[in-house]
Amino acid sequence: MKRCKRTLSFLLCLILLCGTMSVGANALPADDAWADYYARYTEDGSAVYMAPGADETQRGFSWYSPLDAGTPRVIVSENENFTDARTYTGTFVQTPEGDRSNKVTVTDLRPGTTYFYKCVTDLGESATATFSTVAGKDFTALYTTDIHVSRDEEAQEGQPSLVYQSYTFSTMLERASDKAELDLILSSGDQATRGYRSEYTALAAAPKMRSIPFAFCVGNHDRKGIAYKYFTNNPNEYTKALVSPFISYDYYYVKGDVLFLVFDSNCASMTDHRRFAKEAIEANPDVKWRVASFHHDLYGGRLPHREQENGLLRTLWAPILDEFSIDLALLGHSHYYTMSNAIFDNTTNQSLAGLDSVTNPKGTIVMVSASVNHPRTADPDAEEPPVGENIAYAYLTEEPIYNLLDFTEDSVTVRSYELSADEPFHTFTITKTSAAGAHPQYKSCVKDFFIRLIADIYGFFNEVGTTMKLRKNWNSLVGK
Repeated sequence: MKRCKRTLSFLLCLILLCGTMSVGANALPADDAWADYYARYTEDGSAVYMAPGADETQRGFSWYSPLDAGTPRVIVSENENFTDARTYTGTFVQTPEGDRSNKVTVTDLRPGTTYFYKCVTDLGESATATFSTVAGKDFTALYTTDIHVSRDEEAQEGQPSLVYQSYTFSTMLERASDKAELDLILSSGDQATRGYRSEYTALAAAPKMRSIPFAFCVGNHDRKGIAYKYFTNNPNEYTKALVSPFISYDYYYVKGDVLFLVFDSNCASMTDHRRFAKEAIEANPDVKWRVASFHHDLYGGRLPHREQENGLLRTLWAPILDEFSIDLALLGHSHYYTMSNAIFDNTTNQSLAGLDSVTNPKGTIVMVSASVNHPRTADPDAEEPPVGENIAYAYLTEEPIYNLLDFTEDSVTVRSYELSADEPFHTFTITKTSAAGAHPQYKSCVKDFFIRLIADIYGFFNEVGTTMKLRKNWNSLVGK
């Protein structure tokens, strides 16, 4: 198996490794109030998490509890006294730590309504929190990536990394909420650094996460551990894959007039990704906008040692973006902020350089945001690292970045901010006058078929290897 895997790896050269990181560590020092709150929060240990549902009539919840806690429930009401409340039951799975992960899906939600909820077992219940559903097609999402909450020995002003990095992320959500009412959080992978449960628990410490659905994408660092599969509760997972990942599946959901397609780009089985996208689009033929999210950067440049990897990834993913007329792709991995031209057939089909808007772009616009806790910075003694040839806009900063995406029926406006700034450093609006827009017609070719075939075979052996490695290291991952 090892020889076969090496041979296929050589054919694809899919070196999906994290690379050498030259990053800043610009997380905010946590104040005493946050440190006290964090201590109380982690002592509880439940780590309540809310995911988007299949559409706006649903929400998914997950949390931890003792193994003997009875049936998990989420109680939902339109008033804080919980009169006329509805109770939804769910399932649970035992975790490697010996407790359990509860998963409950709430359904039949009404548009434009605020709900109060509690996550309940026979042994206790969470504090009451609220969430609101969107009415109509207008909503605002926060897009971020590479949050990289880390369980390590690094400390800042006496605070452990989990404390101050969770504080940085929470501060980001608070400052973004001052600029818009957030209806969704999008993250393009590497929420954690080592894939430990404690890192996801720290991520969920942000109070805003109790009220805003958070859509995860699995990154290469998330796959270093096993906690992702227990922490998340994703809707519409594609479980029919020929190559089944150990900790994640592609999944999709609809919000407003947008179909969000979330891919696991660590998995090289492009046939599975293609079948997933086809199934999702056929189930939602009248949704106007299509937004893809996956972890690995394609066009950003900046990291010459990764260009071979990125070139191969472009060969795999460009046909997916083209065939399914993806309007906007939200990526991560490089830790550098870039926005591409309109891409079709793996190259610039319409230049967007110097523009702040485009109507009916002739291809997919690919965006990558910078890391929250580990932004890359330019070497002051060296030339600025070059961007890729298909990039329309790039930005370097030592600060964390977040992006507000304002969706309407006819447009998506991106507003990008440094964490400390009141005004955006970049804005861009995409307008579509019809569902099809001006996407060119994709034509399948024999080359794409053979590329998918080779990728599928590589993906199978790679996933087997990853699963065996995680199972081998299972005990060392428990309790971290």
